[in-house]
Order: sequence, then C-alpha cells, then structure tokens
Amino acid sequence: TQLASAAEELNAVTDESARGLVQQNNEIEQAATAVNEMTSAVEEVARNAVSTSQASRNAATSAGDGRDLVQETVSAIERMSGDVKGTAELIINLATESRDIGKVLDVIRGLADQTNLLALNAAIEAARAGEAGRGFAVVADEVRALAHRTQQSTSEIERMIGSIQSGTEQAVSSMRNSTERAESTLNIAKGAGMALNTINVAVEEINERNMVIASAAEEQAQVAREVDRNLVNIRDLSAQSTTGANQTSAASTELSRLAVDLSSMVSRFAL
Repeated sequence: TQLASAAEELNAVTDESARGLVQQNNEIEQAATAVNEMTSAVEEVARNAVSTSQASRNAATSAGDGRDLVQETVSAIERMSGDVKGTAELIINLATESRDIGKVLDVIRGLADQTNLLALNAAIEAARAGEAGRGFAVVADEVRALAHRTQQSTSEIERMIGSIQSGTEQAVSSMRNSTERAESTLNIAKGAGMALNTINVAVEEINERNMVIASAAEEQAQVAREVDRNLVNIRDLSAQSTTGANQTSAASTELSRLAVDLSSMVSRFAL
C-alpha cells in the first residue's frame, strides 16, 4: 500500500512536471518568435540607416559640388567687377583728358580770334597804303582765312569732345550700375555659398549619426541573433526534458499499476 501511494505520488509529481515543461516550452517558443521578429526589425533599421547614410553622403557630395560652383561664380563675378571698375576708371580718365583738350581748344580759339583781329587791322592798314600795301593785304586775307578755318576746326573738335564727354558719362553711369548689380549678385552668391556650406556641414553630421545608428543597430541585431540561437537551444533542451518527463510519467503510471497489482496479490496471500 505504501508502495502504491508512493507510486501514485510520483506519478502526480511527474505529470505536474510534464505540464510545467509543456508550458515552459510554449513560453520559450513565443519568446523565440518575438526575438526573431525583433531581429528582423533591427536588421531593417540597420539597412535603412545604411541607406539613409548613403543618401546623406550623396547629398553632401551634391552640396559640396554646389558650394564649389558658387565659389567659382563668386570668383568670376569678383573678376568681372574688378574689370568693370578698371574700365570705368579709364573712361573717367578719358573724360578728364577730353576736358583738358577743351581747355587747349579755348586757348587756340582765343589765339585765332586775336589773329583774325590782327589780320583785319592789317588789311585795313594795307588798304590805306594803297598800291604799296596790296601784297600785304593778300597775306592778311590769307591769315584771316586761316584763322577762320582754325575757328571752324576748333568748333568741330569741341563738338566731338562734347559727344565724347556725353558718351563717357553715359558709359561711366552704366558701368556704375553694372558694378552695383555685380556687387549685389556677388553678395547673393556669397550668401548661397554660405548656405550650401552650412547644409554640407549639417548633412555630414547627419551622415555621421546615421553611421552610428547603423553600427549600433547591427550590434543589436547580432545580440538579438545570439539570443535567438540561445532560445532555440533552450527550446530544444526543454523539448527533450518534456519528452523525458512524458517517459517518466508513463513509467510512473506503469509503476503505480504494478504496485496496485502487487498489493492485490499480497492481500490474497494474507487471507
């Protein structure tokens, strides 16, 4: 009877252990599934981080190319602005020299007027001298004609100088406007260059952070894969334990049956 009781108690404990192992095996299976899903998610994060990092590197390259192009544009505008300023200075010098020429023409005109007046006086005196002054009168007339042509030439030169001065003033005004526009464009280009440089720095920082994220995600994925492998091993061991518990339960059941049979036999002998 004690043997039968012990066998029944052993059978009950074995059944309880088997049920606990089955529950443990189910929980391990669920944990393994969750870890496997987590591993897939972490690997996806790592892939996305690497892809984002590549995209940010491409963006950094594009921003760097744009910055270099803007810098080249800035240099070209600076050279153009310098050329325009130099040309404007030359034109201003030309206008100054033309005004100096005008002053010289004023002197020439004054001399021509004086020469004309002297020739006129000489012609009058030659006329008074009669036949003796006729030759001198011819010379005086030629001098007056020369003075008159000189006056006409100076007037023509003054007209051309006035045209040159007007043209130079317009050219200088136009070049000043061009210089102002060039400086405005230069400031805009410099601002664009600074903005692109800021973008480039920000993108490089994003790229560095993405690389850190990718590295951390990959490490996490490796840890998750290791945990998954360990859970699989534990699940296999739990399955083996469950099998052993089932075998033990079957043996306990058989032992209990044998104990009952033995108890019956013993009771018959006792009679």
